Amino acid sequence: MVKSLSALSAILLGGFLIAAPAWAAEDPLLTLEDALHLAKTQNFQLKNSELQINVVEEQKKAVESKQFPQLSAHVRGLQNFVDNEYTFEEGSLGTVGGNPVPSSNVAIDTTNGFTTHYSLTATQPLVGLYEIGLNVDKLKTQQEIARQQSRQTEQSIALQVKQIYYQILSEESEIGATKSSVTFNEELVKILKDNVAQKTELEYQLLNGEAQLASSRHDLLTQQNNLLTSKQQLNTLLGRDISIPFRVTPANASPSFSYNADQAEEQALAQRPETKEARLQVEAAETEVEIQKSGYLPEVNLVASYGRAENTTLLPDESLYVGLLAKWDFFTWGGNQSNVAGSRYALQQALNSLRDNEDQIRAQVNASIRNLEVARSLVPVTEMAKKAAEEKLRVSFNQYKAKTILLSDLLDAQSQLEKANDDYHQALLGVWNASAELEQALGEE
Repeated sequence: MVKSLSALSAILLGGFLIAAPAWAAEDPLLTLEDALHLAKTQNFQLKNSELQINVVEEQKKAVESKQFPQLSAHVRGLQNFVDNEYTFEEGSLGTVGGNPVPSSNVAIDTTNGFTTHYSLTATQPLVGLYEIGLNVDKLKTQQEIARQQSRQTEQSIALQVKQIYYQILSEESEIGATKSSVTFNEELVKILKDNVAQKTELEYQLLNGEAQLASSRHDLLTQQNNLLTSKQQLNTLLGRDISIPFRVTPANASPSFSYNADQAEEQALAQRPETKEARLQVEAAETEVEIQKSGYLPEVNLVASYGRAENTTLLPDESLYVGLLAKWDFFTWGGNQSNVAGSRYALQQALNSLRDNEDQIRAQVNASIRNLEVARSLVPVTEMAKKAAEEKLRVSFNQYKAKTILLSDLLDAQSQLEKANDDYHQALLGVWNASAELEQALGEE
């Protein structure tokens, strides 16, 4: 029995107090930097946000094309079912040199059959170039907005990757501690079985030990399931098959604590894509006001057209002209005025959203800084509690060997250490997450 207790003591000191997970040697190593790089290049949400930039680019090109002459071809085919006759009476067109034109009545019959007319027209906007240019400027702004939205998506994905990566680190550490707990309880149950057989322990004490072992095994199964879920979630964020195995490492995964509280707000306002987007929305709204004002201008186009008719005697066979075509809706019953007024209201909304965004960014940065300080302050607290629980378990084990405490007291000390280990892991995870959230609040890439 002394030999068994010595082995149990080695488990306590070598396994329980140093809860290191066993790495799967065959699984490839995935560092945090590698994970962030894979997410940036393969994440499907990020790919979609980048495609939106291309969507707006094509829209801009489509509007830009309207600055150039617009070519159109028309074909008209007419079947005449009525034989019409047009008569020009003598002198109906005036006189030339005292002679009537025409000199006698002239009758012209329409063609009885199928008549075709072809035309090719080129229309070059003139005054409309101003509005087209404004729409191009607005789409350029919209494209920059899409870029900022893509940056926002990238930062959001990066935050999720960091949080899940840190979660995996924490879960693997917890699994290492739980495996040590399982091993401890397995050895303890063996000792209790021997003691019960020798009638130095009671049956209920063995049952308590077996219950503690079953609980540890259940905890281990739950933690392994959570770890698998977290790894699948990370693979999803990385845009790859969820079954790809990997292992993580705490190397280069420690969060950065360096920041300047006085400059944090200004840094966030200068770097956050949401703030840049809000400013661009103001710019787009200002351009929209000018676009609506252009509704007061007349529409003036330079038009050139060539036409040809076949199988007709009434119209000339060919026509060619170049001229100006103007249209001015000078009275719209207040429509133009309402359009301009509505765009100005939208501009005020954009300005209000920008101010609200800046206030929220400032509040978020300050809250993130405070949250990080709170999370950091919890680590030494849980670390001291963990050391105290380790020492208590060591002392309880020695007392149990000396038969000065009951088995239930030893199991209680073990449970306290398990909880202390869990609190410590959660505290570390809290620091990692708080640091990642602060980095995102500052707009860091």
